[in-house]
Amino acid sequence: MKYDVIVIGGGPGGLMAAKTAAEDGLKVTLVERKRDVTEIKRACSQIFYLNKLTPTGESATGSRKKDGYTESVSVEILADKSRFHFPGPGFSVDYTGCLRPYLNWIQLSPAGHPIHRYKVNDRVWGFYYQKDLFVSGLLASAEKAGVQVLRETVGLGAENTPNGVRVLVQTKSGERTLEARTAVAADGKRSRIVESLGLNKIRQKFAPGGRKFVHYVMEGVKTDLPDASWLSITIPSLNPHGNILVGMWADNMNLVGTMAAGESSADRILDKFFHHPSYAHWFRHARLIKKEAAAGRYRGALTPIREPVAGNVLIVGDAGAPSETWVQGAVASGYQAVKAIEKELNGNRGYQEYITWWQESFAFNTPEYLKLNQGIYPVNRLCADEEVDYLYSLFKGRLGIPQLMIVKNLDLIKSERPALYEKFVKSPKGVEQND
Repeated sequence: MKYDVIVIGGGPGGLMAAKTAAEDGLKVTLVERKRDVTEIKRACSQIFYLNKLTPTGESATGSRKKDGYTESVSVEILADKSRFHFPGPGFSVDYTGCLRPYLNWIQLSPAGHPIHRYKVNDRVWGFYYQKDLFVSGLLASAEKAGVQVLRETVGLGAENTPNGVRVLVQTKSGERTLEARTAVAADGKRSRIVESLGLNKIRQKFAPGGRKFVHYVMEGVKTDLPDASWLSITIPSLNPHGNILVGMWADNMNLVGTMAAGESSADRILDKFFHHPSYAHWFRHARLIKKEAAAGRYRGALTPIREPVAGNVLIVGDAGAPSETWVQGAVASGYQAVKAIEKELNGNRGYQEYITWWQESFAFNTPEYLKLNQGIYPVNRLCADEEVDYLYSLFKGRLGIPQLMIVKNLDLIKSERPALYEKFVKSPKGVEQND
């Protein structure tokens, strides 16, 4: 075989896989559709979660369940760089860009009533980081280790052969076939490699789609809330299908975004938000720096791939997940997939170890995850603005997610607002809004 490993996809997961394999002495080629591997083309909040916990809203303190990638990670800030530590798999990644700590996660109603998912006295729950610089560092390490990078090349499909894997790719000059002993599919949520292997046939759709995420990067935004905050604003009259998000960016800038049917719809929603009576003062001196949009429409979530190994092809990151694995989940799975490949090439059972690790390291593999996402009400779609203000006022001062709090307090809503109660009990549950 010409290669030991073909990696399809040059995001964090694919680059980590390619880097790890090459540093361990394997011959690796990386297939990436973009010319500039480090360019981030889609809207992305760029949050490095330390340990995201979902408050259930069951008490004043809020009991919590793990969410996303569940193994612990940490950030070490040094004089000239930062270092992201992954003690479970046993590796670290250096990073030289901006870091801004998130201390609060606040959800707001149209009138500004707050509900906290995290409060400042908890702990740092994540950092804003510059994804392009993080990817740039991984790429430099991969190329230094000898990875051959095929830019402007799309992975169309893969098939297992008696001796390894065959990958069909599309280049600027036409289609060609690459052969290797193994392959890593890291080509994102709508992976062509996963589809070609038939792995989507057993997956079920459990959340609606048809949305596109758009965000603006802006300077001069001044909220009346702590700077180190992730804000999620529910205003049904502006957006009945998604919240409006405000987060941190480099150079003391902010992102402001939402999910809508398309870019023009998102633009209209955000323009109205900038003039909303409760929030217009945040943007009196704000200026648009750039606009970014998701690369394609969000088509809804599929249940996870429970066993992310098909023959000699290993699935990593978002390619096998119902939603984002986040950067830490992507790089951890890229690393672990390669370690599994190395064991198999040496005659040991690495693939089963990778399957077990995948199943144990992501919350989306648990029955509770699907139950949580299918068991709450789409508040934006069901409620008027005034009703959202009423609901948020009920739960003021408590930690939790508003939709889950509604489920826990239907009796109270029934006694005070019977008409609103009827809306909830007659509506099918299921998430239809972004965090």
